[in-house]
Amino acid sequence: MFSGLASNGILIMLGASGFFSAFDCLNKYLVGSFAPGEIAFVRFAFGALILSPSLIRQRPWRDRHEFLFLLLRGVLGAVAFYAMIRAFQTSALSVTMVLFWTNPMWALFLGACFLAERITWKRGLCVGVALFGTTVLFNPWEGGIAVGHLYGLIAGMLVGAGSVLIRYLRARHDARVIYGFHCLVGALFWGPLAIGNIHVPTMSKFMLLLISAAVGLLAQLTMNYGFRFIRAAEGSTIIMAELIMTSTVGILVFHEPLTLRFIVGAIAILLSGIYLGLATNEARRDAREAVSG
Repeated sequence: MFSGLASNGILIMLGASGFFSAFDCLNKYLVGSFAPGEIAFVRFAFGALILSPSLIRQRPWRDRHEFLFLLLRGVLGAVAFYAMIRAFQTSALSVTMVLFWTNPMWALFLGACFLAERITWKRGLCVGVALFGTTVLFNPWEGGIAVGHLYGLIAGMLVGAGSVLIRYLRARHDARVIYGFHCLVGALFWGPLAIGNIHVPTMSKFMLLLISAAVGLLAQLTMNYGFRFIRAAEGSTIIMAELIMTSTVGILVFHEPLTLRFIVGAIAILLSGIYLGLATNEARRDAREAVSG
């Protein structure tokens, strides 16, 4: 029987999953009208503008050592989001999201390398299951590996690396500061590319791009708020509902094929991620903060 606060936390996290799913679907739609650099710049610039008061107030750049880690985390997140957009351009939404959610596997491996986190045999088995699911989705024995699949996997790997950095930074900085700095770095990183490819869109498409950025930020803030009422391991597992929601939209709305290969690969990666989420005390929010949205 859930307590009132825990029940609220579950509902809030499910709401955050819905916002993240809407953000993914909007970006999938927008890749047909905007260059990846434009989408990335607007997404990050919007977040940096909204969260600028937290950055100005706490000034996380005062410590050079911390600044370098914040900068690296921002660069990883910026490139990860760009890889996601490129995956949306060249691959199915459903497959991209499944490959993106291999990030717990990469976070586990990198956490063991750099934070001395212990890998038990059960967690090692989960990594093996996730690798099996990834191989099934790649289907390398039939025509080679698709470029779009590689983009999705690269995004997952970078998000996993970013989550390791966030676990280090979270003990020193507020979540809004870390995410705000991430958005600032992303805006500066992709600003030149956006300017080089700029074109004048229709007003409806431009408004949709702004709505997408706002939904992404709303998803991030909703998730951070939800973690106040629910344990990190449980919340990180609930947030994986994003994968199911987005894949369903990809199949029903974007008419992506529902093959046996996709089902097997998705189930293997999903079950692995759920176990890793429940077996650790670190929140999956670390992974979402690395590309959010």
